[in-house]
Amino acid sequence: MQPAFRAFLTELIDYAGLFPPAALDLAPAIRNHLRYRQGADAWMLGRFIVPAARLTDLGAFASEMDGAPVRLSVLGLADVPGGAGSTGRATVEAARHFEAAHPGRVRCDRFELRTTPADVDAGLAEAVSEMGLGAEDAVALEVPLVGDTYDPGRVEHAAASIAEANARAGRAIAALKLRCGGVTPDLVPGVEAVAHAIAAARDAGAPFKATAGLHHPFPNWDEAVGARMHGFVPVFGGACLAHAHGLDRDALAEVLDDDDPAHFHLADTLGWRSLQVSAETVHSVRQSAALSFGSCSFDEPREDLQALGWWPASA
Repeated sequence: MQPAFRAFLTELIDYAGLFPPAALDLAPAIRNHLRYRQGADAWMLGRFIVPAARLTDLGAFASEMDGAPVRLSVLGLADVPGGAGSTGRATVEAARHFEAAHPGRVRCDRFELRTTPADVDAGLAEAVSEMGLGAEDAVALEVPLVGDTYDPGRVEHAAASIAEANARAGRAIAALKLRCGGVTPDLVPGVEAVAHAIAAARDAGAPFKATAGLHHPFPNWDEAVGARMHGFVPVFGGACLAHAHGLDRDALAEVLDDDDPAHFHLADTLGWRSLQVSAETVHSVRQSAALSFGSCSFDEPREDLQALGWWPASA
């Protein structure tokens, strides 16, 4: 397998089968995940994404979780007063209780929380310090990229605050979470907003993870949503290019907007048009800066790559 291809896709896809448009029931979703992690393509698979409110229900399937603990990314509890810090602490406590009930079966080491403008303005570094995260835990904090509360300056402030949290912790304890799609057109941010957020994270030295609308490699028109969706190759490839070549927001937006697979390659190196990124740099960016994306399908990304001829079905 070509080194940049392997580095790019290793643990790239967090399985979010519970969420739209798949919106599976818990039983088929967790059983899909357990099957995927036993397959030949398990190296592409990240964590199973589950709301904290569904952890008790998930416990019914603990007896099916053989081998290494199932890694979970736990979404924050709703309606917890006190802001992101309090929500994070309550969510971490629920996760620890769940782990204790099923020792050796599960590991809740990633958390994902939405933030409000008030959270960002008050300082996300302070919120992270309140969460009681363990030595190997991390949290992704979502800042809106659409709607009335979207503010490019607040995205920059959030990225800087996350970098501050990481500096205080001496490790990557926090990341920016970017929602790249949704089930209606108004929930899909434009390429300019996504490019700005990736560049802001890069400039601040903050990692990011992405979610929603990225289960196809390249930008595509989604009839059900009624909008043009982003693709995971330009988003994560663009992040690699931005780190390697210092792309500004306009240049990064051009990468994100490109829906022609012929302009990209992903083999021994990653490339877009005349720009190249070594496999070593792809690995470094993926590990430290462009972490993963949540997808309601683990099959579609792989099948699309195979259809493009980028990866043989027997791989």
